[in-house]
Amino acid sequence: MGIVMDEGFLHLVGIFLISGVKFLVGLGWAIAFVENDWMGFFVASMGGIFGSFIWIFMGHWIQSKWIQFQRDRFEKKTMALGLERGEFVVKKFSKKNRKLVKLKRWGGVYLLVFLAPLIISIPVGCLILSTMESNRFRILGLMSISVLMWGVFVYTIVPLFS
Repeated sequence: MGIVMDEGFLHLVGIFLISGVKFLVGLGWAIAFVENDWMGFFVASMGGIFGSFIWIFMGHWIQSKWIQFQRDRFEKKTMALGLERGEFVVKKFSKKNRKLVKLKRWGGVYLLVFLAPLIISIPVGCLILSTMESNRFRILGLMSISVLMWGVFVYTIVPLFS
């Protein structure tokens, strides 16, 4: 006989996993399907914090592999152009880099940490933050505070509209 899963437990697992990717959807699911508000808040918040942890540290690994890939590709391109190893082609400033510089000057890490859980998404926010800030534990702390803050805000606002 197989393991029988309770439907409530599956909802909690789904809320936990969804909250690690798109926190607002996980919160909405927790509000809709979990009768105990404390349990829904706890599971959604822990899912968001766990997702931040995974994406910050896995994002650092992805970023290092991407940089290595770009470096290898750039070397192949310079060799194909007939340049020596020390010579480089001047790289233009891309639109993506301009947007990152503008975002960093305008609001920086704190603006991105504030917006990431609800508006952007946890993975995208963490990947961008890992390019802006080298201290991954600081990013994790700020993202955890932001996730908890947004969770408390949403859970206190929703009863006002019910």
